Amino acid sequence: MQSHIQGPRSEKVEILRLVQSKRNINSLNMDLERDMQRIDEANQELLLKIHEKENEIQRLESEITQTRDLAEDEEWEKENCIAMEREKALQELEEETARLDRKNETLVHSIEELQRKLTRKSHKATKCEQDNPKGSPEESKVNKKVMEDYAFVAQLCEDQALCIKKYQETLRKIEEELEIRFLEREVKRSKLYIAYK
Repeated sequence: MQSHIQGPRSEKVEILRLVQSKRNINSLNMDLERDMQRIDEANQELLLKIHEKENEIQRLESEITQTRDLAEDEEWEKENCIAMEREKALQELEEETARLDRKNETLVHSIEELQRKLTRKSHKATKCEQDNPKGSPEESKVNKKVMEDYAFVAQLCEDQALCIKKYQETLRKIEEELEIRFLEREVKRSKLYIAYK
């Protein structure tokens, strides 16, 4: 009589555990979608900053060209050297941005692949629940794999957060570089104005 009572209770526990696993997977999928959306937004912001930086470079180069006739040959050579150093620094920033883009693409691909994998696991867990509601070694194996995948995704999300942090640091460097260039250019223009006044 006691064994008969424990049977339905054990079956109910297994069903509840499977339902909770499915809920965890669904919640995980939603988190992944939000994370990928954040990546897309970060990419858009990065592209905008790059375009702004390119426009700023063009504007500064245009200003340098317009004031070239006002400066002596030695002063122009110095300005040209500074411009080359700035271009080199910005090129390094662009290369770092490109590396971050490649890492980001790889990360997005891994997340999408894992999302498909977890979806298949969810379907498999559902089928296992329907075919064998009392539980089995196969069911335990599936549930164990789901938990392993969940842990892997958690680590993946941490890596993704680090990647986004690097994006933000790169954007900050670009902003600082542009601000410094602008201030230096204003100082240069002021000196030229005083010298030729």
